[in-house]
Amino acid sequence: MGRIPHRPGGPWTGIFLAASILGSYLQPAPAQTPTPVTIVLTPPSPAVGGGVSLAPPNPPQDFTSCSWYRSATADGNSQILTYNPGPPPVQTNGLAHTGRETAGLDCSLHIAGLMLNDTGSYTVQIQSPTSPVLTTVHLPVSASVLGSCLQPAPAQTPLTIVLTPPSPAVGGGVSLAPQNPPQDFVSCSWYRSATTDPSSRILTYFPGPPPVQNNDSAHTGRETAGPGCALHIAGLRLNDTGSYTVDIQSPTSPAVTTTVHLPVSEMLPKPTVTPNQAQVLENGTFTLTCNSSPHADTLLWLRDGASLAPSDRLGLSPDNRTLTVSGATRGDAGAYQCEVRNPVSTERSEPSTVTVAYGPDSARIDPPGPIDLTLGSPLTLSCVADSVPAPSCRWVLNGTDTNETGTSLTFNPTTLAHQGTYECQAHNPITNRTARASVAMRVTGTAPVAPRPGLSAGAVAGIVIGSLAGAALVGVGAYFLYSRSRNETPRETGAPVLVYENLPPKAGKGPVAQPGSPPDTSPTYQTLQPRQQDVYEELKK
Repeated sequence: MGRIPHRPGGPWTGIFLAASILGSYLQPAPAQTPTPVTIVLTPPSPAVGGGVSLAPPNPPQDFTSCSWYRSATADGNSQILTYNPGPPPVQTNGLAHTGRETAGLDCSLHIAGLMLNDTGSYTVQIQSPTSPVLTTVHLPVSASVLGSCLQPAPAQTPLTIVLTPPSPAVGGGVSLAPQNPPQDFVSCSWYRSATTDPSSRILTYFPGPPPVQNNDSAHTGRETAGPGCALHIAGLRLNDTGSYTVDIQSPTSPAVTTTVHLPVSEMLPKPTVTPNQAQVLENGTFTLTCNSSPHADTLLWLRDGASLAPSDRLGLSPDNRTLTVSGATRGDAGAYQCEVRNPVSTERSEPSTVTVAYGPDSARIDPPGPIDLTLGSPLTLSCVADSVPAPSCRWVLNGTDTNETGTSLTFNPTTLAHQGTYECQAHNPITNRTARASVAMRVTGTAPVAPRPGLSAGAVAGIVIGSLAGAALVGVGAYFLYSRSRNETPRETGAPVLVYENLPPKAGKGPVAQPGSPPDTSPTYQTLQPRQQDVYEELKK
């Protein structure tokens, strides 16, 4: 094939130039491969108890974030933290964060309170639109030279945690203090769990100087660390109850880890018993319920202030909140209460009154008979019967209802009609039982003049008037006989015997008494006049 002739300034020159320019634009951009860099350790030989900085030299000026990992790869499970320069700068902690790591403005990683187990590989990943970085460095942590030469590591002793107060309550506070922690501890971490799972870490405390507290994911804002690795929690809530673990690091002794259970109790409200009163028949069954907080640890039942224990007649539900009494006896009556307790409070309910209805089994009358009573003497009879509720009483005389009710009967017998057999009938409307008692009474003596019950006022007046009239007739007869005996004299002759009588003075004669003068006691005699003989005297002749 022949060559394409080339002439300067010809059309082919422009074509080749355009193709060259287009080719330069169509070529793919080279991939941005992370650049390995050398991380500088400061100090180069860090020791237990000290600190160290891991700094990538000259990080890209336009980096957008940097992440540090406690491993030789950028594995999310080993991520310590991610730093965003901002503004504002933000540090986001990862699962491998111990509370001792912080990020610097230049993407460096600072670790305080170094421990032997901090030894290992650390990887940094720097995100940059122009110069991303991914590199790993080995961090060697050596034991303290002074400590290793002068004294052996002490044997690990069991660590106990003391709660103050020992029974914390809702709304209050508590301190969890390890007893006798290592004197040279460099850090302690608290976890809201029974393990040292990073996701349950509350905080890490560095004694300093100066002391530093780094809060973690399980921190609620109510926890603070104090000297001696103590953890203080304020404003306690019920859900703060649970296991708490402390991990103490020391350069001269193995790490110490121990767990304690924190119980948080509420102040219990006053319980109530339902029903607040109950009545049951003798040999019946009744049930009482205690209404209280579910956070009560202990629940007791009491009757009249004395605690009750389960028996063949007294049953309790599994949570002790329900009391059932079967075959109720008279001794089961009383005031029932329930009492609830927890470590911080004790509360008792108001009494619930239970009455057992029974009786009457029998009755009696006081005073007992037989009774001898004199007319006009008052007497009170009392009917006595043991019954709950108190019985109603009726009184019967000789089998006839007296229409008298009540436990006592008072009367004053005026006639013999009050004597006979008195009976009391005591009735319990709840048990529907009736008991009877009787007493015989005899009335003696003379009845006084007095109106009988039921006589009208007119009848009484007639009796009185009749009595007076009879008395007057008796008096007239007596006077007549007396007068006859006085007037009979011997008759020697047939001449009539004159009978004289003293007549009262006539009006207008005789002395006149003056006002204020004493009465005149001298007899005043008038002319004796012969009395006319009556028919009766004539007949006697």
